[in-house]
Amino acid sequence: MLFILHRYIFKELLKVFLLSTLALSVIMSLGSLLRPIQEYGVGPRQVFDLLCYFMPVTMTFVLPVAALFATSLVYGRFAADNEFDACKSSGISPSMMFYPAIILAIIIAIANLILSFHVVPAYVQRAEMEMKADAKQILFRNIQRQGFYSLPGRKFRIYADAADIKNSGLLGVVIVDNSKTKGKRLITAEAATVNFDSTPKTNEVKVIAKNAYQVDDQGGVFFEAISVLGEFENIMSDDVKFRKIDQINNIKLSPMSFYPIAKPAWDAYEQLSLELLHQDIKNTINAETNNLYQLNNEKFLVSINGENCSLDPSGEAIEISGKAVLFEYDKQTGELTKSYRGDKILLQLSNETETRPSSKLVLTFPNAIWLDHGVEFIKPRYFAKDLHLPDSVMAKLDEDIISSARNHKFLESPSRRLTGAVKAMDKKIRTTFLQIKAEIHSRLVFGIGCITLILMGTELGIRFRGGHLLTAFGVSSIPAAALLIFIMTGKNITKNQMSVAGADMGVAIMWSGFAILAVISLILYRKLLKN
Repeated sequence: MLFILHRYIFKELLKVFLLSTLALSVIMSLGSLLRPIQEYGVGPRQVFDLLCYFMPVTMTFVLPVAALFATSLVYGRFAADNEFDACKSSGISPSMMFYPAIILAIIIAIANLILSFHVVPAYVQRAEMEMKADAKQILFRNIQRQGFYSLPGRKFRIYADAADIKNSGLLGVVIVDNSKTKGKRLITAEAATVNFDSTPKTNEVKVIAKNAYQVDDQGGVFFEAISVLGEFENIMSDDVKFRKIDQINNIKLSPMSFYPIAKPAWDAYEQLSLELLHQDIKNTINAETNNLYQLNNEKFLVSINGENCSLDPSGEAIEISGKAVLFEYDKQTGELTKSYRGDKILLQLSNETETRPSSKLVLTFPNAIWLDHGVEFIKPRYFAKDLHLPDSVMAKLDEDIISSARNHKFLESPSRRLTGAVKAMDKKIRTTFLQIKAEIHSRLVFGIGCITLILMGTELGIRFRGGHLLTAFGVSSIPAAALLIFIMTGKNITKNQMSVAGADMGVAIMWSGFAILAVISLILYRKLLKN
């Protein structure tokens, strides 16, 4: 008889639970699509695919709510129809009638933990890969409809008169590059080709403009071909809360595997490289014996000289000024091919890559005077790219980017920009580790807390049997909201603390919310047994 009773209650619970889960998951999944649609401009097919991918995300919150609704409704009706009293009169212990609810609560807790630690992160990453796989269609569709497209992250915007998706081509192109770290520039071109390079971490977009004219802070210059690099940034999977437990552990072991940490580390590493180069050039051109500094790329070698060498006010470029001269030699024959003189020479790190620190240099010599067969010509701009960092600089850089960025032993006086970049890197590492701690404990508290919430819904359903059936659900939603408040408060405190003690206090707040609800649930259960 007891088995039949349990089966009857569990069948009713399952029926209400499944219907509630279906309705709530569809509603909440549609809401989670708003940001990807706004950021990427996805089409109807992608919307349906993303709806399927985001379903597990919403299920993490839907399952406890649906189970809470099912237990409060079913047990409230069970008690309102006097079936609960009839069972007690037959000698069945009230605790035995709680078994179906306990089983459902344990199933939901296990499912919630599996979803939050494994399933949800995997599906979120699949959703982003789906959007990245359709990046080409997204970019060209927006250009065809609006005449322009801004990459997520707003690094640069592409304008075009016509787009040919079949050949990945654009006509009548204007590119506005608003990179904060590499300087701003405007590029106009007759035509451009768009290439995509998708990886599990990033989706690089490379726009190769042909017969292009570039305008920046240094003036204008013509190129037969110039490239602009950007990427579709990860808007979800770069967040710790969308990482699987094994990926979280990997971040703790190897912080550089996490792009939000790697990016500031690359910035600090690049700044260190630039300042080491500045120091090397300064020491060389001030030497009494040989004051020419040599750089080279695959085609030629350049020797530069000037009276002064300094970092520009922004700290992003090396400026060689005061009777600056440049000699260009053919790398194979060693013959002098060109010579220039002018006011200043600028050296910057190349922005040809976004997925690793740059090791190439760009040399700019604005308003250089070119001496050709004894005749002087004013060249608006001499430009040399893909120059290698000298071996003397590379020897001072470690393979470990984080430790290398922190190590200033080869620098006589690190700039504020470098120390600030290192502080930003260390802060990001510290905050990421605190986010990991907060995320792991919040997932555990919410998953295990489902058991107390569902049991509390069962007890309140029986207690409010004389009122409206939804009254129990409404009342039991209060402790559910309280648990979420404890979790969010503790999570925010843990993430925003700078000390271990402060982070531990946030963790304690999360678990104290669970402990308080467990005590309240136990008190309600004992009162039901007495009555």
